[in-house]
Amino acid sequence: MRISDLNWQEPKLELYNWQLGSENFPFWVQRDDLIHPVVSGNKSRKLRGWIEHYFREKYNGIITFGGAFSNHLIATASVCKELGIPSLGLVRGDEGFNNPYLNYCEQMGMQLRFVSRTEYRNKEALSEAYRDFGNLNNLIIPEGGKGQLGLIGFKDLVDSWNGEFPDIIVHASATATTSAGLALALQDYKAPTKVISILVLKNLPEQESALLEWGLEGNVEFISDFHFGGYAKVTDELETFIQAVNNRINFPLEPIYTGKAFYALINRVLPKNKGKKVCFLHTGGTFLND
Repeated sequence: MRISDLNWQEPKLELYNWQLGSENFPFWVQRDDLIHPVVSGNKSRKLRGWIEHYFREKYNGIITFGGAFSNHLIATASVCKELGIPSLGLVRGDEGFNNPYLNYCEQMGMQLRFVSRTEYRNKEALSEAYRDFGNLNNLIIPEGGKGQLGLIGFKDLVDSWNGEFPDIIVHASATATTSAGLALALQDYKAPTKVISILVLKNLPEQESALLEWGLEGNVEFISDFHFGGYAKVTDELETFIQAVNNRINFPLEPIYTGKAFYALINRVLPKNKGKKVCFLHTGGTFLND
């Protein structure tokens, strides 16, 4: 099998409207949450290049990293199951912990090994220790699919617009990999689209440094005051907002990524960019709601 055998959809832009006071704000949504029930959004985009590399270089196993609630782990496990690839997940946390995410990974055939937070910080050492796990030639995918190969899938996204580029694209950002992927793909097309990345945790310096690595400083605008306390932190205000949106619009939001980004879209980006074609990139992440 090859990655082309996967039944992944290539969603189109959908037009929506939002009423703020007496004003109506049209906006577009890139429904990447529809790519696959599990391997959706930016997880699909970031895995494409890695899986193509896996087959091209003739590996016969995959190892990757993630926390106990990692969408990247469940996405990788799902892809590996469908393509018949042995997989190992190195999980940050205590041995014996279980939840629906980790249970799903195991159901998909992914083996799990728990490592302490101290060990987890040294991923280079972990990679060397497990590289030949199962006596296989394993491809090691960084946490979240980060890296040059993790940027390739965003070209497919921009290509799907067929030259009809939005003025602005807004998305949730935790590592700046999606930011870099979008910026590079748009750069290749010489598209005028501005990338606005909504930080979902307090790591602005880290994300700015990530863009520096790709020579993309100045290509992305970061908005850092909609994290609602930090990664996976949720307030009553955010929960109320997400519930209202989910009751009003036919696409799901969750509180860790897309809910925060959509809150920023409605309360910051749209009011400041009236008359522009603004697109919200739905990066998936609604595994527990499916």
